[in-house]
Amino acid sequence: MKKIIYTLLFLVLINCSTKKESNSLYSDTLIQKTFTKNEIKDLQKILDFFNSEICKSAQENINDCYLNYCSKIRTEIKKHGMYKVHIDFQKQYEIYKQINSNTFSEIWLFQQSLPLRERKDTLKYLGFNNNSKYIKFLNEYGKENKAVKDYVNSFNIASDFGPSMISQVIMNYEAFQIEDIKSKLLIAIHYLTLNDQNLRKEKY
Repeated sequence: MKKIIYTLLFLVLINCSTKKESNSLYSDTLIQKTFTKNEIKDLQKILDFFNSEICKSAQENINDCYLNYCSKIRTEIKKHGMYKVHIDFQKQYEIYKQINSNTFSEIWLFQQSLPLRERKDTLKYLGFNNNSKYIKFLNEYGKENKAVKDYVNSFNIASDFGPSMISQVIMNYEAFQIEDIKSKLLIAIHYLTLNDQNLRKEKY
């Protein structure tokens, strides 16, 4: 009887360990190969923040959170022709302060959003850094995931975070294999970038 109990406890511990590892960027070989330990620590902060925003409770299955979140945005697009990212931008802004500026530049850079219609100011506009480790990571990941390959190819062609990339994630999110921690990072950075673009009103 004791042997059965110990076996069950062992299986539970393994299961818990696997679940924890699946949410950790440190467990992925490509991420470890591409980024330094300090950069991974910062990326984990970004991912943990995104996870906390899209999951209603810590007990929710993280894969379900991503699928439900992406499905919600696709439904909004189909019904209304527009969507909201549903991420608290003030909290997102605070996360920026918690990560090293070098890590930030290995993902993003600020561009100029020129005056448009009644807006007369030139504003900061967040985009991907062409020469960043993040783009290098996406190109490598794209070798094993076709949806990621199409996504990053759209960026490489336009050298910009454009409509094609946005559409691919909204309409074809299932193909990104969200259960993979690398795809979770892609989805998180994708929607945090969009949220910043939509809500930041800061002069350049």
